[in-house]
Amino acid sequence: MIVGNQIDMLDTMYPCFGERAVNLLYHTKPLTTIYGYVISGEAHFPNGSVAVEKQYFCYWSLRSESIRITGEAVIFTRHGFKGQNTIGGPVEQTGRLVYIDTCSDSLLIYPPRMGDPSLNMLYFPPGVQQSFHIHPTIRLGIVIKGSGTSWIKKSEQYKNVELQEGMMFCIEEREVHRFSTSNEEMVVLAFHPDGDWGPTDHNHTMLNRTYLTK
Repeated sequence: MIVGNQIDMLDTMYPCFGERAVNLLYHTKPLTTIYGYVISGEAHFPNGSVAVEKQYFCYWSLRSESIRITGEAVIFTRHGFKGQNTIGGPVEQTGRLVYIDTCSDSLLIYPPRMGDPSLNMLYFPPGVQQSFHIHPTIRLGIVIKGSGTSWIKKSEQYKNVELQEGMMFCIEEREVHRFSTSNEEMVVLAFHPDGDWGPTDHNHTMLNRTYLTK
């Protein structure tokens, strides 16, 4: 696990970069999509949209553009992907979907097509002891509420990282890990650079309930 205010994961299967932006003019990279969350203040986009505190967003840049952050935001950049401009939130108090070991999850920004990136909110209730597991690709995240512990397992050796509100981290490819909480919940904004779920040309909500008649 990598922890920090800037996390460079460009040398991975799906090149990404995570960073915290505080009271600055944030310059996007060409041909990238940024996913993020406004911790405090506002994020002003070139198209006139504004994301306010506790809202999440997705913004696509064909060329370098400037986003004004008045306050603090976390930004996950996915290189080489054209996303759909979105602002949503604030997030709910618990997830809409069941996740492992009594946790829950909500899909905030969906993959436009199967395999595309997504932004998720992951909820860990108090007293969780997750099972060890892996992911095939990196996961970038930030704790937006509460605290917990991340456990990393390598060659039967265990390392733990205490996670507090505001900490940004990255789970590396196929890293054996789990999360646990004690007396309080932990809520994590999680960016997935890819996936194996999403609509296709042969399976999507508009097509699936369309019935041809003579």
